[in-house]
Amino acid sequence: MRVKTFRGESMAAVLSQVRQELGSEAVILGNQTVREEGKCLCEVMAALEQPNPAPTRKASGNGKARAGVPAESQAGPATSATPASGGDWNREWGEIKGHLLALLRPRMDFGTLSPRQRLALEFLEREGVDEASVLALYRSIVERGEDTVIPALSRLLRVKPLTTRDWPETAHMFIGPSGVGKTTNLLRLALTARRQEPARRVVVVNADGGRGKGRLLLRHYAELSGLAYAEADGPEDFRRIFDEAAGGDAVFVDTPSVRGDGAMEGWCREMGISGRKGLCAHLALSPLYAAPQAAQFLRVYRCEPLASLVWTKLDEACNYGSLVNMAHASSLPVSALAYGPELTQGMTPASGKAVWKLLFKHQLPGDYPDAEAGV
Repeated sequence: MRVKTFRGESMAAVLSQVRQELGSEAVILGNQTVREEGKCLCEVMAALEQPNPAPTRKASGNGKARAGVPAESQAGPATSATPASGGDWNREWGEIKGHLLALLRPRMDFGTLSPRQRLALEFLEREGVDEASVLALYRSIVERGEDTVIPALSRLLRVKPLTTRDWPETAHMFIGPSGVGKTTNLLRLALTARRQEPARRVVVVNADGGRGKGRLLLRHYAELSGLAYAEADGPEDFRRIFDEAAGGDAVFVDTPSVRGDGAMEGWCREMGISGRKGLCAHLALSPLYAAPQAAQFLRVYRCEPLASLVWTKLDEACNYGSLVNMAHASSLPVSALAYGPELTQGMTPASGKAVWKLLFKHQLPGDYPDAEAGV
């Protein structure tokens, strides 16, 4: 079997390379988006079963067949075993190939869809939407007999804008891996709350005891912006902060990065905030993460207060299939979209329109005039 990895600017270009070099019998083993010299490329691993060479027969030492002895009996034992061994391998590879195709391409008959629906699903596949999510969309369309893909996609990728109207909870906790932009997004939303309700006390809470310089930065921005600042290193600190906020304060909590499956759930129990009413958590992720990374982050940060996904660094990504994959895997709505480094701009509450333009047209919320004002 011959296995080779191909890269290109689009899935169509890569598949063309596969067909040219390996032919139409090649099997796609996997695909992903990679970055190379600052550019996003599609990477495909393909395999091809190579035919066995024709068996050769060894003559006797003098190069001539022995008189009166059938040619078959003059072949050594290794030669006679070769065809059988090759046949076994062919059957085994045929079974493996069948299993791979069943796993990589679930049973879907795109012929039952309209041309518009088929093109939409094929586009989503090229954008990095995984097979499980495409299959869920396909089944939803077929079962309901719908004319377009958007209704099925809306059920799979739900939107709940991160606004005070849709999220009346008094405390919001931002969780996620280091470097994803938790602190920046927290400050953006805290400043928005301060601007929309000047009379309301807004508190930013640093619960990451290992931040060092980052802790001073958060405090500095809070003081410059007229926000109250607090630090929480244990359950007593959280109890005091939430008791003080019971009168109607808006509280935004910056959390530490953790490791290990279920680690955030354990941290919430340790801090005494599991089961607290009026608290919701938002998981910040970036479409730059590979699918295995994103899946691992979901296992690490899933916890009782987790209520939504916040997508960050959208301006650095080349496709947005991750939004569909994670929505399907987590069953969580998307609440906010962040697409720039500016503190007072570059983030907006999620909306169906913004998500569809991002997914199908690669348009950031700030790229079109009728987009909602950025946070």
